[in-house]
Amino acid sequence: MGFKGIIVNRLNGGLGRTNPTNDGVCLLVIGGAVAASGLALKTAKEFLTIENAEAVGIDASYDDTNKILAHHHIDEFFRVAPDGNLFVVLDDGTLTGAELEAILIANSTIKCVGFVRNEVAALDDFSAYIAEKQTLVNTLRSANRNISAVLVEGNEFAAATTVAAYADNRTEDAANIGVVIAQDPIIAGVDAAYKNYAAIGTALGAISVRGVHENIGSVNIENKPADYRGQADYPLTDKTRGRWLTSALQNGKPVSDLTATEINALAAKAYIFAGAYNGYAGIFFSDSHTAIEAASDYSRIENNRTWDKGADLLRNTLMPRVKSNLQKDPDTGAIDATEAGELEELGRAALRQMVAANEISGMEVYIDPAQALLNDTPLQVRAQLVKNNIIHEITVDLGLTNKIS
Repeated sequence: MGFKGIIVNRLNGGLGRTNPTNDGVCLLVIGGAVAASGLALKTAKEFLTIENAEAVGIDASYDDTNKILAHHHIDEFFRVAPDGNLFVVLDDGTLTGAELEAILIANSTIKCVGFVRNEVAALDDFSAYIAEKQTLVNTLRSANRNISAVLVEGNEFAAATTVAAYADNRTEDAANIGVVIAQDPIIAGVDAAYKNYAAIGTALGAISVRGVHENIGSVNIENKPADYRGQADYPLTDKTRGRWLTSALQNGKPVSDLTATEINALAAKAYIFAGAYNGYAGIFFSDSHTAIEAASDYSRIENNRTWDKGADLLRNTLMPRVKSNLQKDPDTGAIDATEAGELEELGRAALRQMVAANEISGMEVYIDPAQALLNDTPLQVRAQLVKNNIIHEITVDLGLTNKIS
């Protein structure tokens, strides 16, 4: 053995540190586009700042020249999520589902997608459009590639259309699709071509800057960008830049003109819009609805994001055990209880990251040792995530008294 004496091995992981997450990485698909000087059509490019986009030719003049909103949406994303990662694809209308699927598989960090149509006319069949986006999500999910949220611009363009006549997104079967009809009136008024735009870039930024468990309508956020720490809230409003001083629906109708009944109807029909709380400064998104029945566990964006993060953690943690040996109890032929327990603990250890980050309130992983494993029978693992509650409203009972009793 020579004169080594004592060998000290270097271990890692004792400090409990984790790598940065990809939870807020988004893709923005900009329709009606032309190639930029440094970005070809139907090619994904990642930007970390608005300056990155401007360096490839997607600047304010790109929007002005082509009468579309591209630079604006990217700028809004980074205004709301200064530390975000945004992939951008310029689409001239020929981007196919297969091409988009290939982009999302090649860029596996992307978790959420937003589509900007840049159209002044409503779609003939909006339900089919939503279904197409959900089919893309389902196809990718079947290949273990999870996209948590897809934001699309709404389809109610006519100013005369009453809220009562709006299509009901709750009748759709699209748990990952959020329909955005929020509009900043100042941007809509810049050019007639923008009058029916919806704030996809802003909404993507609102997702990116929040944890997977946070509602995009939250008045405050848990981890603010450095320049905003110390503020009591995190509104969309930016008075310095003249953004979101007021809000409108996609057809230009001011949200301040809506009745309480109309606002409740928009929420009931699963639209994402923006507005203000009476007597409180700032504009905020209304909620995080998705286009599926309200009773679904996945009728809000944060539920989908939370589930997907748990699923990805479990899959990546258990993957090294695929096609490995699993000991049996020699007396019963069932899975050895110790082996089952070790696998359960692997899953729990992965999900504890979410508990530690306050993304979930608890979790459990269970493997029934009595199950039989054959060549074509997968090991069944049951896992549960205890989701956090969201405070949608607060009711306070307040009265006057002569003394505290």
